[in-house]
Amino acid sequence: MFGPVVIISASTMAGLGLLFAGLLGFAHTKLKVEEDPEVTEIEDILPGLDCGACGYPGCNQLAKAVAEGEAPPDSCVPGGEEVAEEIADLLGLEVSSEPGRMRLAVVHCGANNEEKNRVGNYEGVESCRTAELTTGGNMKCEYGCLGYGDCARACPFDAIEMVDGLPRIDPDNCTACGECVETCPRDIIVVEELDLEGDFVKVACNSEDEGSAVREKCDVGCIACGLCEQVGPDEVFSVEDNLSQMDYSGYGDDADFAMAIDKCPTGCIIRFPSPQEASETD
Repeated sequence: MFGPVVIISASTMAGLGLLFAGLLGFAHTKLKVEEDPEVTEIEDILPGLDCGACGYPGCNQLAKAVAEGEAPPDSCVPGGEEVAEEIADLLGLEVSSEPGRMRLAVVHCGANNEEKNRVGNYEGVESCRTAELTTGGNMKCEYGCLGYGDCARACPFDAIEMVDGLPRIDPDNCTACGECVETCPRDIIVVEELDLEGDFVKVACNSEDEGSAVREKCDVGCIACGLCEQVGPDEVFSVEDNLSQMDYSGYGDDADFAMAIDKCPTGCIIRFPSPQEASETD
């Protein structure tokens, strides 16, 4: 039924297939790199999210770095203290993280939908990045939150909810992985290290415009008046580039922010929920 040429061709192809399969099997056996059992144990402890928050492409690379002493046992951001301690116990090491502090994504804008001053209606794709690249969302302030929720969609831990045009961070779910930071086209989200025993306070503004320009664009923006420096906790507030900045390493549970919050003329210094307060409101 089949001609000689077809039979010979089929036989040749089958033979080559068997030959290459044998060569691949031989190469796999001879060239196989045995995985360090310690790396495997560390990788089994890690959550397996491959989120990159540790600075490595994935959990396997982090496990290798930890096993070789190139990364500390508390490098896994989503794993938190529990994973860090388990890895440290496995390796006979100490967890070096400073107790009583946590890393958290903080939103430095406080203008909700009603307070966003626009010069027209934006009718494009509801994406912050698209709006920024086209019309800037038709917002007067080129520093403020555009409000279309790119950060919430990018968060792998469902830690961000859009409320009245602003991202609300759930401190219980946030792992400070930085995905929201990378996604935001206006850089209004920053990962900060906060004292768990102190007040959770932020400057809810990102504008570097002079005070007079801010007043024209936003009612709740920082006007760089410097009152927070004068009445706030020592060495916490400073005005740089027309914007109040906070040194989060400079305060603890004894820092009193009441006066700075009360005296801020635009109300851009605000408290936001700590993990304990967020849990109480659930």
